[in-house]
Amino acid sequence: LHGNDEDRARKLNRPENVRPIPPTDPHFNVLFRQRNDAESINRALDDTLHLRRAHSVGHRRQWLNLLGFALMTNSLTLAEHGRAGPPLEQAA
Repeated sequence: LHGNDEDRARKLNRPENVRPIPPTDPHFNVLFRQRNDAESINRALDDTLHLRRAHSVGHRRQWLNLLGFALMTNSLTLAEHGRAGPPLEQAA
């Protein structure tokens, strides 16, 4: 997924130009549909950072902040959409 010396010589930014999961992979369609949601959630997290700096010092505290953000995001989603429909496994 990351570049190597040959990529740097060719000025190839591998993460931007090469898909880690090719379109021919059987899981590609399921994963690709989720990309916009993941990008949106990452942007929302970035928007909470003052001057693009972490809320806390140290990787454990930052991980806890990220976990709290994920729990908040999931809780808001459940509250907004409710559980009136069929379970997610059956809805797809």
